Amino acid sequence: MHRLVFVCTGNTCRSPMAELLFNKFIDQHKDLGDWQAISAGLSVTPGQTASRNTHKILAEEENIDSSNHISQQITEGLLKEVDLVLTMTRQHKGILEDKYPEYANKIYTLKGFVSLEKGYDIIDPYGHSEEVYRKTKEEIKEQLSSIVGKLNQFIYEDAGKSKTLTNNNYRGDTMKIAIGSDHAGFELKKEIIKYLEKQGYEYKDMGTDNCDSVDYPDFGYQVANAVSNEEYDKGILVCGTGIGMSIAANKVSGVRAALCHDVFSAKATRNHNNSNVLTMGSRVVGIGLALEIVRVWLGEDFEGGRHQKRINKISEIERGEY
Repeated sequence: MHRLVFVCTGNTCRSPMAELLFNKFIDQHKDLGDWQAISAGLSVTPGQTASRNTHKILAEEENIDSSNHISQQITEGLLKEVDLVLTMTRQHKGILEDKYPEYANKIYTLKGFVSLEKGYDIIDPYGHSEEVYRKTKEEIKEQLSSIVGKLNQFIYEDAGKSKTLTNNNYRGDTMKIAIGSDHAGFELKKEIIKYLEKQGYEYKDMGTDNCDSVDYPDFGYQVANAVSNEEYDKGILVCGTGIGMSIAANKVSGVRAALCHDVFSAKATRNHNNSNVLTMGSRVVGIGLALEIVRVWLGEDFEGGRHQKRINKISEIERGEY
């Protein structure tokens, strides 16, 4: 029997949905192959059950009982045992590939595996309404209907006690980044772009194009708006101090812009604040530190849990509902 693992953050919402929906589908279509799914999380509180809305929606709409689900942490041992790893987001995928590079050839995002091109992330419903959970479930279910037909196109070769998934097709899943600066941040922005190109990120430079004096809100808005509209996954903004860009970007609905001039803040604001725009000041940090801040900020994942409740409150303030 071939095994695959679905991975999300806390293993209480998206990945259990995917696991249970997939196993139901396979059980109903046994001719499609001998596969079994499990699920795990990157930052798990061990022993948690599926979230209330996950349990309710799966039971009422899919006749699936999720009461026996117990959250588990993704481990190297688990990665070694399975044939395929499907994550809910590109950041989940990136974290696993960075930590376990020897298994990178069998790690895909769910959407990336289905399309074999630049996929997008599965909606995270944690802390949101039942309707958002329902939307997430439908999104996952739509992807799963295409998965099984592709599973048997892949070649498996024994590699000791594990099996290695090989695939010569392009896997994509590149994070898309919008980047901008004013005249003061132009030179540092060029260095950051060189880093993004070297690391294989997809990006769009939204200006400015030289060191002539401009108004930072113009470029802060362009980048923030692109992130808010989900045209890009994250944004990076540079001005003299980073403060003006941060203020401007945070005026755009759905944007959580974080001003970072040290690595700890860059890590914490992704883990705890789920920031989606990074701002820096070219007159405050040097190139080396700036690039390290970018590296850490792009590589960290949101931890969810108690932090999601706080993000929800920020959204309530933004909507005038607090």
